[in-house]
Amino acid sequence: MKSLKLQVLWLDSSLGLAVNQNTLGEVIPLTSYYFWPVSEAWEQIRFELDSKPWIPEEERVQLLNLVVDVMNQWQKSRTLSNENTQVKVESLTLGPNVDIVGLS
Repeated sequence: MKSLKLQVLWLDSSLGLAVNQNTLGEVIPLTSYYFWPVSEAWEQIRFELDSKPWIPEEERVQLLNLVVDVMNQWQKSRTLSNENTQVKVESLTLGPNVDIVGLS
């Protein structure tokens, strides 16, 4: 994924997910934020990416897999927080194509 980046708003009760494109130093929003588990964020992002034929299939698949990874990490962190264990940004293994906001 050269130019696509997953923007994550990490909240206690939900996870906001949006896709941005980095072009020549500019960040261009490609999707709105979708909040999971309030909505079917993965499906909504897939639909939006499918409507942009200029995004290669391989990048779409990688990004959607990344969305699943973030969702799994968020669920895991909620389980850990219920056990009074704090989750730190350094412990997340999501890669360079993810910007996380709201996690200390």
